[in-house]
Order: sequence, then C-alpha cells, then structure tokens
Amino acid sequence: VSADSRWQDVSDATGSFSLSAERQPKQLAVRCIGFFPRRIALDTVVFRNQSARLTIRMQSNAVDLPEIAISSKPIEPIFEEDFKTDLLDYAFAGKDLMLLVREGKKYFLRRTDDDGRLLASLRLPEPTDRLHQSCTGDFHAVGERWSWEFTLQDDHIDTFPRYPSETFHHLVEPCVLEDQGHYFFRKTGPFRQSVEYVYYDPERKQHRLALIRDQVAEDQLLRRYREILYAYMQTIPDVDKDDILSGNSPLADPMQALKPENLTKMAETNALVTAIGFFSQMAEDSVYAPLFRIGNGIYLFDHQNDLLLRFRVNPWEDAAGRLSYHRSAGWSKEVLVDAALQRVYGRFSAPGGYLVLKEIDLKTGEARKVYRPSITPYLADHFKLRNGILYLIGQPDMNVPNRKLYKVNLFKFAE
Repeated sequence: VSADSRWQDVSDATGSFSLSAERQPKQLAVRCIGFFPRRIALDTVVFRNQSARLTIRMQSNAVDLPEIAISSKPIEPIFEEDFKTDLLDYAFAGKDLMLLVREGKKYFLRRTDDDGRLLASLRLPEPTDRLHQSCTGDFHAVGERWSWEFTLQDDHIDTFPRYPSETFHHLVEPCVLEDQGHYFFRKTGPFRQSVEYVYYDPERKQHRLALIRDQVAEDQLLRRYREILYAYMQTIPDVDKDDILSGNSPLADPMQALKPENLTKMAETNALVTAIGFFSQMAEDSVYAPLFRIGNGIYLFDHQNDLLLRFRVNPWEDAAGRLSYHRSAGWSKEVLVDAALQRVYGRFSAPGGYLVLKEIDLKTGEARKVYRPSITPYLADHFKLRNGILYLIGQPDMNVPNRKLYKVNLFKFAE
C-alpha cells in the first residue's frame, strides 16, 4: 500500500494496514499479487479528525477462473479487423480479455468478454505495440518511448502514470515468475544463444537457478559479427572507428548486436547487406528455455540439453528429468501453458505449415497426446491457452490483410 514513495505500508495476514502521512496525499495505490491493483482518489474519501477507515475490494486477475464456458463450436471469432482497425495484441484479464487496438493513429485498450462484447475502452495518449503481464500479475501497455501500467477498476480501465519504456525493459520484463516471495529473473546472453535465470529469496539474497548456453553457436555468431563490424569500419571515417574500438559505440557491444537500428546502420554495401542477412538468420535459431509455474511446481524446459528441471521453493526441492518431444519434426520452439487445467503443450508445424499441438507429460518429458486444429488459419500467431480453449490471431484470407482473434475448442481436435 502506498500514497507515494515516502508513505508506504504492508498489510498483515488479514489484509489490514495502517498508513500515516504528514499531509493528505491525493491518491492511494493498493497492490496484492493475484489481484488487479487499485488506485483510490482520497479527495472522495470522508475524513474525520484527519483519519479515514476504508474497505477495499480487489478483483482477481487469475486466468484459471471457472466462469469460462467451453463452446460446442470448434472455432469462433472474438474480434475482427477491418481496413481502419488493427489488433496489435491481447491478454487474459481475469475471465475477460484485454485488447490493444489501433484505429488510424489512435491506440485503445479495450476490455471485452470471452464472446467479444465490449465492456470498457480507454484511449492511450501515445503509440503502444504490445501488452505484458508482469511476474506479479500486473498489466502493462508497452510503447517505444513510454509504458503504462493499467488495471481494471469496477467497470472501467484505469492507468497509473506513464513511465519510460527503458524502465520496463530493465526492471519489469526480466522478472518472469513469482512464487511464495521468490522472484525469478531471466537474462538473455549475446546473440540470444544463452539464457540465465537467477532468483531472489524473501531475504532478497540472489541465487543462480540455471545457465543454459549454446557455446558453439555463440562463438560462431561472435566471429561473424566481428567480420561484419570490421568490413563496416572500412566504410566510415576514422573518428567513428575510434568510437567502436574504444567501446563508446553500441556497435562494440555484442549484447546490442541484434538491434535492428544497429544492423541497418551497418548495411552500407551489398556485401554487408548479404552478410547481415545471413547473420540475422543464424541468430534466429536461439536458445529456448522457458520457465513456468505449473500447479505447485516450477518447471524449466531446457531444450538445449534435453532436460526438464523441476523446483519447489518452500522447502526448496529440485529434480531433473528428460525432454524428448522437441526432437520431433516441425518443432516451433514454443511451449504453451494452460494454467487453469495445468496442462502443457508444445507447438509444432505439420507439412504445409499447419498447426499441431502436442501435450507434454511432465513426468516423462514426452508427448502423450496430439491435437490437430486444422480449422485454424494457415497464417496465425499470438497463441495462448485458457481452460482448454486455444486463442490465436489469424488471417483467414491470404489475399486480404485483415485478421481475427479466434478461440478454438482444442479438445475437439484430439487424435
């Protein structure tokens, strides 16, 4: 609970708290993991003898709510683009959906129910391109310069003050999971060929969880990047070369090597354009090792070393098993988790590029059931699962750019 950075308090086990301030703040922010945060304007609160007693009700942001009805239809559209409207992203917001929509040069957050009926809308003041749910469950709309944390409050959408997107990328995005006061952070290494996880325990002590690296690929990409950088330096003035050699240019940092603006800057000749294209294609084959909380456990899918690592935090336990499903043809390097049903699926492409999901057995690391939702559009992305329903953004007609947000009854396509 906070009124601003100076006046904060933590509630007890019953949710009660007491907050004292030297002067009356304008608003009160209340947060609890698993619930949408609340922002309360204190100029609407009645104070007696300079004190007030509040009863604050918070709305769950859990996705595993029982209100989701499974339709008998195999596939249904929820939202449809037209030539004036683009769907940029979507997220589960409790039992409802939150859509990020662009209309011309205007950007909107739209809350809909699971059937697409509009419940609330809020215009964002600047461009945004994606939605993100943080490790604590809070939602953020992210743009190139600014980001906003937003929440659902009663029947409307509320946003907290904007903050720099650089802060989002450095503080919010790296935290991927919270479990019983343990916060897990992910860091991607040079050329996306390594993933490191660390966690902070309730005493704020840092521990390394795992480091997963493809050393051979990382060395190959580093060598090729140095060749590209050397060729680029032959085309620029000496003063710019000195910046690179002294480390004062972002081009000298391997961690920034894959930024589009840096690669575009170096594309000075046809030979460099070809070399950069091949380099970028090599880097797309990155290390994929996601971390999820599934039921009461934490699972790290180490596809690089064919391992499934399992953890529990209180008391601490860890174990390792084998992974094999990802060695099958068509592996698309994506794991989808249905938190409500505690089921995990690997995404594959069948011949022709059509979608295949394979349910993963968390005890054996093997695929135990296959689903072929052939009714889904060939061009599709943004796959998510909730309560046995697969959500995706697909383009039903290759000749028309308009897309739709669909929900698919996955269990109708089990083999």
